[in-house]
Amino acid sequence: MTYTIVARDPKTNALGIASATGNLAVGGFVPHLKPGIGVIATQGFSTNYWYGINGLTLLESGKRADSVRDELTNADDGRQWRQLLVLDGNGETAAWTGDKNRPETTHLVERDLVLGGNMLAHPNVPSVMRDRFHAMAQTSQRFDLCLLESLVAGFDAGGDVRGTTSAMIKVVYPNALPLDLRVDDHADPIAELQRLYGMTRDPEYRTFFDRLPTPDTPHQY
Repeated sequence: MTYTIVARDPKTNALGIASATGNLAVGGFVPHLKPGIGVIATQGFSTNYWYGINGLTLLESGKRADSVRDELTNADDGRQWRQLLVLDGNGETAAWTGDKNRPETTHLVERDLVLGGNMLAHPNVPSVMRDRFHAMAQTSQRFDLCLLESLVAGFDAGGDVRGTTSAMIKVVYPNALPLDLRVDDHADPIAELQRLYGMTRDPEYRTFFDRLPTPDTPHQY
């Protein structure tokens, strides 16, 4: 159904997520993130949207990623139909994949990085995404581009067994403006997401974006 990467950039403390699925509006349900606090990705055969709402509250209270995973899933009688990815503000990660999700289904957990997918065309989709992310990061590429290219790699590896119809990327920073792009329904949502991302790197747009106020530069205009 869905393939997702969640990551933290230890150099800037940016938090990000990129996700795609074979259904409508993945960006409206899967990603939940807050600067400096953490990221929740909630997906699966029967997505529990409230994992995201309640999970961020737990992270903000100071709980670690594994504690948040356990508290959310233990309280949910439908947890076997869920998939959950958690990253806290310190870069610790945790995941849950219930055994009633449709195969192929898997998740991968590392410090500062957690990936997961369900109803995948191939079980190696998350590992391909991880490898692309690391390869991009090792060449000092932008954190947001590393996330986007990881999603592209997942799509190229087969992605959702039903095909991919929606995609999103979001990156938040402690004291800077976010990147927040989503394609809710498209014949080629990954290419469309790449097109939108390319527009955000246009010099004219950057001139506009870079003069907007932030907590560090509140008097920009």
